[in-house]
Amino acid sequence: MFVALQNWVEGGKAPGTLEIKSSDASVSLPLCVYPLKITYRGEGSAKSASSYACK
Repeated sequence: MFVALQNWVEGGKAPGTLEIKSSDASVSLPLCVYPLKITYRGEGSAKSASSYACK
């Protein structure tokens, strides 16, 4: 997440969706840009960012 923020500040490239992880990396979720909201795709692990979309 730090690199995405650094690229935004120093390079003017705003981040799209970021992926956040729990401290033990057992859960990952997308962090959506406003006004999009995280939505479960209906399949896959509820603990995996790939199972979600920003809509």
